[in-house]
Amino acid sequence: MLKINIHNVPFYRFSGLGSYYRLAHFVSTRVGGVSEGGQFALNMGFMPADTTTNVLTNRDLLLKELNIPLTSVVLGEQKHTTNIAVVTAEDMGRRAMDRESRLPATDALITAVPGVCLMVLAADCVPILLYDTEKRVIAAVHAGWKGTVGRIVEKVVERMRQEFGCDPKDIRAGIGPSIGPCCYEVGEDVAEVALENIGDLGTCVKKNEETGKYILDLWEANRLQLIHVGLYSGKIEMARMCTCCHGDEFFSHRASKGDTGRFAAGIMVREK
Repeated sequence: MLKINIHNVPFYRFSGLGSYYRLAHFVSTRVGGVSEGGQFALNMGFMPADTTTNVLTNRDLLLKELNIPLTSVVLGEQKHTTNIAVVTAEDMGRRAMDRESRLPATDALITAVPGVCLMVLAADCVPILLYDTEKRVIAAVHAGWKGTVGRIVEKVVERMRQEFGCDPKDIRAGIGPSIGPCCYEVGEDVAEVALENIGDLGTCVKKNEETGKYILDLWEANRLQLIHVGLYSGKIEMARMCTCCHGDEFFSHRASKGDTGRFAAGIMVREK
């Protein structure tokens, strides 16, 4: 990933996605905004402990640097589901300026409409951005442990194929910052569900003999799912940045024990 710092509002871009003309994408940090407390400073989510004014100011600060209108942004109500929405032009602006208008119970967004910015929020869960370089179809995915074991990213690629005729071999992917295998210990109950649903990716679940708990590697689980559904491994870029280890740069639910904000990952094909 490449870090870009403009006017003290830094953000990251995937090098593999950054070379495409008309494609805009970003992964924000927590640096450079106006929020306070656990949400300090560039909180991008409407959290109960933050104000709407702060969040809108933060979103505006970031998106202006990217020349993306706030009214073009679409978000879903992330509920750790595997629900996918195909976004149309009529959806533009949903949840961009308020919580209520978000697409209900939706953790992945797909669109072929230029000028629509798909955005997901995270604070340990995995944000994933996809771009079909031939069909110019984009997707933004929120994959926590439930979405990962539910194979949400595989389902997104399949939906892109069904709806728009996308060939997985034409899709580039960016797997963003999230809690890494260095920090993500889970109990036996979560490990059992993971093994049951991603058993063929069992190398992503390993027991820590010292603690008796299990390490769940969300990065590798999502990477292997993308390969399984047909993407070339060389077109999958991984940030390999642990949000729990880098709490000064990214929001982390685990590191902050729940008192935290959200960073954002977004993608848009610009209009001509």
